[in-house]
Amino acid sequence: MASQQSTGNLIADRYASALYELSSEKKCVDEVLSDLQILKKYTNQNKDFKLLVRSPLIASSDKLLIIEKLLLNHVTNTLTLTFLKVISNNKRFANLSSIISRFVSINFEKRGGVLADITSADELSDKEKNGIKDKLRSILGEKLSLNYKVDKKILGGLIVKIGSKMIDSSLASKINKLK
Repeated sequence: MASQQSTGNLIADRYASALYELSSEKKCVDEVLSDLQILKKYTNQNKDFKLLVRSPLIASSDKLLIIEKLLLNHVTNTLTLTFLKVISNNKRFANLSSIISRFVSINFEKRGGVLADITSADELSDKEKNGIKDKLRSILGEKLSLNYKVDKKILGGLIVKIGSKMIDSSLASKINKLK
């Protein structure tokens, strides 16, 4: 399972990096980002759309037609449409949401921002989130974006991941060290 996830991350990284480079060359990063945010919104808000994109039973060409029809309501950059055709030809629609997330991360990093993933055992309150954000901003600077995740397996504490560095103060980690 871990190798499948890392393969998915590798695929997302390659596609997102290639799309970012092309959009940067054509000076249309913001337009492509806007198009991808629309797709991400559909994926997050519509379970049927999410199932459609991930389903191996639906042909990639059919998925492409549906996505193109969805994007007809919006002014879509030609690079975004070309990119979706490449994904369709390579049968990578299942990776679309991770490609979009990686593209957003690359864009943020290229513009001087720092992206951090915060994993906790329970949902954090706004006060706790603000405390974490303030502490990290004092260390990392103002251009900071935080992604919060909940993972019951860590039992308690936090895992903070910034780029390739990770601070693991989770209870599960401490128990494993004691063993």
